[in-house]
Amino acid sequence: GGGGGGGGGGASVEAERAALEAAGKYYKQGDGPQLEELEDAWVGYFLWGETEKGREIKCCFIGRDGYFETARVAIEMALTLAYDFKKLPFKGGVLTPTVSGQEHLVQRLIASGIKFKMGDWFPPSEHNPPPF
Repeated sequence: GGGGGGGGGGASVEAERAALEAAGKYYKQGDGPQLEELEDAWVGYFLWGETEKGREIKCCFIGRDGYFETARVAIEMALTLAYDFKKLPFKGGVLTPTVSGQEHLVQRLIASGIKFKMGDWFPPSEHNPPPF
């Protein structure tokens, strides 16, 4: 048997928390790592889809660390709602930012510096955070 979640063989949640606390890397709500620790941190989404008729499509986004990108999406979505609301197909409801903001949000994210590629994935040599 593994540890705490449903996976097998991994450390338990308690053991992982203890290890993070011992290393000074366990952050409480409202806290987080120093910016210098996030210099080379990045998050990537590599998406692939296939239609029932076999047509494939790929795209990917690469951004800075998760803290930074969460703030980026929140800000760009707020700007999309403020300035592009009349162009959006949905005017209310419980929607994800992607469904709600559609291409207007994506264009804002790209303009703000996120790395985006349609039709393929970035090669491993480009798996790094975009500049500030």
